[in-house]
Amino acid sequence: MIFHRIVSNLLVCLALTVVLEAAAAFTCGVRTRFGQLVVLLANVVTNPVMNCALTVVSFYISPRAYYYFLVPLEVIVVLAEGLIYKQVLHPKMNPFLLSFLLNACSYGLGTLILKLIKI
Repeated sequence: MIFHRIVSNLLVCLALTVVLEAAAAFTCGVRTRFGQLVVLLANVVTNPVMNCALTVVSFYISPRAYYYFLVPLEVIVVLAEGLIYKQVLHPKMNPFLLSFLLNACSYGLGTLILKLIKI
């Protein structure tokens, strides 16, 4: 039962991240199918890893430890996605700024939406 709940939460978080970052990327000028695919794949790689790590931290260390690990993990995600965008996407803006903006949008709006739907 708990495994099902964890997997469901991870899938909801991934889906929400993909939608929000695709919209933010479009707003930032990533408008081609290829560009949107790169954003999608970058999130499919980084989002589950980060959320699984945070779930493990919360479960095995403490729920409060989540917040101590959140910022360092988000920084790692921004850097990893920025490297992906730099190598593959070649955006018009700085790829690390793009990654930061996309992640800030998905984290901020995603947190708000998840609180509204109470997951």
